[in-house]
Amino acid sequence: MQRTSYLSEEKLTAFEEVTERIMRQTMEALLFEGIVDVAKKDKRWSFTGKTAEGVGVEYTCEAEEKWSFGRVKIARNSIRREGKPVANLYLFLEEIIQNALEGAYTASFIHELLETLAKDHQSRELQPDRIPEQDRHYEALESHMTDGHPYHPSYKSRIGFSLADNYAYGPEFNQEVALHWVAVHERLVDVALSSGTSLNDVYKHHLSDEDRRKFEQIVEEKGCSDKRYVYLPVHPWQAEHHLPSVFVQQLRDRDLVLLGTSSGSYRAQQSIRTVAHRDNFDATYIKLALSITNTSTSRILAHHTTQNAPLISDWLNKIVQNDPLLRKKRVHILREVMGISFRYDRLPSIQYRSAYGALGAIYRENVSTYLEEGEEAWPLNALLLTQKNGESFIQAAIDRYGVEKWSDALIRTVTLPIIHLLYAHEIALESHGQNIILVVEKELPTRIILKDLHDGVRYVPDKLLRPDWAPKLNPEPETHRKFNRYSFIQTESVSEVRDYTYDAFFFICMTDLCWTLEKFGLSEADFWRKCAATIMSYQKEYPEYVDRFEMFDLFAEDALIEEMTKRRIYGDSELYFRSANNPLLRAREGLV
Repeated sequence: MQRTSYLSEEKLTAFEEVTERIMRQTMEALLFEGIVDVAKKDKRWSFTGKTAEGVGVEYTCEAEEKWSFGRVKIARNSIRREGKPVANLYLFLEEIIQNALEGAYTASFIHELLETLAKDHQSRELQPDRIPEQDRHYEALESHMTDGHPYHPSYKSRIGFSLADNYAYGPEFNQEVALHWVAVHERLVDVALSSGTSLNDVYKHHLSDEDRRKFEQIVEEKGCSDKRYVYLPVHPWQAEHHLPSVFVQQLRDRDLVLLGTSSGSYRAQQSIRTVAHRDNFDATYIKLALSITNTSTSRILAHHTTQNAPLISDWLNKIVQNDPLLRKKRVHILREVMGISFRYDRLPSIQYRSAYGALGAIYRENVSTYLEEGEEAWPLNALLLTQKNGESFIQAAIDRYGVEKWSDALIRTVTLPIIHLLYAHEIALESHGQNIILVVEKELPTRIILKDLHDGVRYVPDKLLRPDWAPKLNPEPETHRKFNRYSFIQTESVSEVRDYTYDAFFFICMTDLCWTLEKFGLSEADFWRKCAATIMSYQKEYPEYVDRFEMFDLFAEDALIEEMTKRRIYGDSELYFRSANNPLLRAREGLV
């Protein structure tokens, strides 16, 4: 049967591109997670929507279940309503979600999708044709990662931002961001520091002598002479929209003193709430509390995560520095050297609810700390990027080395440290494309640097290789567990540790790398064979971990994937996971 092409000869406008992507990505998630029933005839799939009058309406698309976990891939511009192209996102959402699904949160999910339409359209309009040569360094590349989450339908919702806010603080727009600061009475703030780090060590990169003199004068004029204060950075949106109303009592009592902005200029990284100093390339990055919602997740900073950040960093850094394989592979982590947070437990319960997570920061090492002569650092998800002119970010690298050699280097480089941490140390990381930095030499992958670890780790305490090294963590409060059941670090289940790696690294990160390399001629089957061969070679080289190969079986049929869209539509009253066809198992069967 000849494959039908639905790709238009005409170039879509930015609005049409974003509309089409949201419909396609939403449908891919709904179909993969089994939320919408589908009838399949070859590559023509059909599903039913419902009109406002309750009448069924047929939608079709050109789609396939991919080798990679059976994830659904819909051909661009192939969605049809009653045989005609669909260009109206509002009608699509009304008939496919609002009228056809009975989830408690369908309205808020639709709202997130429509906000994504507005925010992504705004960014696409201003996206440059290609990344300028002077921007091909890590901090600037972070600003060029415009695509957002490759699976989550509301990949750029940023609920809380107006379009003016989005332009001012969205990383794609590369605006200069000035940090606000607040002085907090030391009784109301907790500071956690990495070993060998002091408060002044961290602040000297961000506050000039003039900044300090200005802040001291403001505290003297507006604060209390009998109180000692600690300086805390605040995102400008947070300073304008959240602090004055939420902390009105503390401002009146002069337990908080607004200090205005510091002199440094920053740029937003792709996570939005993390900023990098524009002029001091040695300065730590700062992750800030931001009371908005993006990809269905609140971007606050819980107190316990800020206090755990240096503890987890020191622990993982000790493991990396003392492990022969990780040292040989020159793996590093960007340590989170300081966490600072308001003490919400000192607040009345009513204020606690609105203030929780709204005032805090985590300071993370700069990538330049670990780069050597001739090395470049790329966000790993840069490999997925197709620039506005249609050229892939990695086109030149593939042209230079060929897809076989380059993909071999990539897969070995990113996979070995992740599986070694799992098998040897029994630690899983939330290792998706935003949290891995790829180091290249002459555009060839050589090693990785890991980041964003304060709540992106999972382990069973008594299963660790060195349980005596594990930090004593600050527990998450019961209130936190109630609104985020998926946020935990320690577990009693080894399968949850394995699935954390399986889900974040293989299901999301490696699958999207696989589909990118497929465009250069590397088949899905060959990609996963390379992954399976890497794991099998490791297992052969390290037979001492044989019991853990079974305990954390990456070739299993029962590994689970989180159903993110179900959770978004139906809420957190239960946990939503599903098993999926494991491409590693399928690939191994072709190798043994």
